[in-house]
Amino acid sequence: MPEPDRDLTRKAIAQALAGLADTGHLTVVEVAADGVTTFLLHRDGNGRPRGRSWAATWPDLAGEHGWDADPAAAREAVLRAARVHPSPADVILVAASADPRAERALDWLRAAHPAAQVLRADAPTAALVREVMTDDPLTRPYELVVLLADPGTGRLRLTGRRLFPIGSRPGARTRVALRCTEPGAHGTALAVVTWQGPEPRLLSLQSAPLAPGRYEVTAELVRPGRVRFTGLPALSPDHRDWEQLVGSLPDRLPGRAGPAHLVCAVEVCGADDQVAERLSRARQMISFASGELGDLLRVSLLAYAAHSFDPSAPEHPVRVAAWNADAGEALDALGELEEQGAVTRGYPYHPQAAQLEDALAAVTGRLGQAGPAPAVVLTVGGRPPHPPRTDRSRILPCPRRHDWRKLVAVLRQRPGTTLGAICDHASGQAHRLWHELGATALAHLEAVDVRGLAADLGLTAPSPAHLPFPLLDETE
Repeated sequence: MPEPDRDLTRKAIAQALAGLADTGHLTVVEVAADGVTTFLLHRDGNGRPRGRSWAATWPDLAGEHGWDADPAAAREAVLRAARVHPSPADVILVAASADPRAERALDWLRAAHPAAQVLRADAPTAALVREVMTDDPLTRPYELVVLLADPGTGRLRLTGRRLFPIGSRPGARTRVALRCTEPGAHGTALAVVTWQGPEPRLLSLQSAPLAPGRYEVTAELVRPGRVRFTGLPALSPDHRDWEQLVGSLPDRLPGRAGPAHLVCAVEVCGADDQVAERLSRARQMISFASGELGDLLRVSLLAYAAHSFDPSAPEHPVRVAAWNADAGEALDALGELEEQGAVTRGYPYHPQAAQLEDALAAVTGRLGQAGPAPAVVLTVGGRPPHPPRTDRSRILPCPRRHDWRKLVAVLRQRPGTTLGAICDHASGQAHRLWHELGATALAHLEAVDVRGLAADLGLTAPSPAHLPFPLLDETE
């Protein structure tokens, strides 16, 4: 018999466990002074060692007649208690006592399993098994689930950042740089996985409500199946499954807010309260967009009234109150229009129409000089335009022969131009031009959802991206 050797026993169990296949089992049977204890070890789907044990005392095994009365029955009881898995090459017998009953039981087990390793140990086998399982080197690499964003499109790709390669032991550490976005309801998840073919297997999942920003994280392998992360706020267990995590992943990151040019053309002829309401809606839109976009917003403001066809009553021309100004300057100019109130010069000569085509000509001309920069043209009013020539509408032609159809076509064909409108009339009663001016979004003056209209016109900051996993910071 070998001499008692704790290190030798531990090494033998460790070697047998290290060589254990995914579907294999290792049976360790301890024969001690108080009875027989069996440990059945295997690897789970992540390659992590798992085990269970059971024990039987000598009185239980001897039965009511004792060892000597029926040795054959005692032998069968010992073999049943050992519950050796049918894999003779993966059996270790550990003699932990020189008690005669233990020696006899060991002889029976050796005879039943001649290929088994037989060792002697003076330390409890349970402690050795726990140590071996804790110190078992990894049989599969561990990876942290991260996201990569395409720099051009923002499209997200799920991938893994290697934490620990095969063979890593407890105490191994690695550093990884992560970037987090606005956390969702469940926070940002740190998911450690192994891979089985093309599909990942979730090993551990923790999460925390991490503030947006960059994090230097250290991962430490505590034992097989457990990774500790430092450099982060306290993590909590996360009970979502893999399908829930992946299902909450958006296709791409939201686009960053870019420079925006809001061009407001407001009709200032008509009843005083109606003009005041139009100017108020323009103020609301400018103020809201400024709050969303800040210094990225530029604003232009035009006011147009009615044509006068009476030489004794010169008309009020289209007024460019501000052009490509910051929001504060535009709001100051709007305040002057509010103090001025409704324009009466030229009224009531054409109460059914306004200089809308002149305003469109001014907008297209100035935008044409500004180059291809994106713009949002928001028209606020209600009257139809003057036609370029006499037609069945019985509205006198525009004195400058501006053709509103061609001007709208220029705006619609201009790259990066968005058309929105706030009309005095409900959609079904508005002139067809207002539907074209509101091609992207058309609102009724009496019921404007400012936030919704701004969102439709692209005048809001992108919603924060709630990503279930962190982004890999590739600048490290």
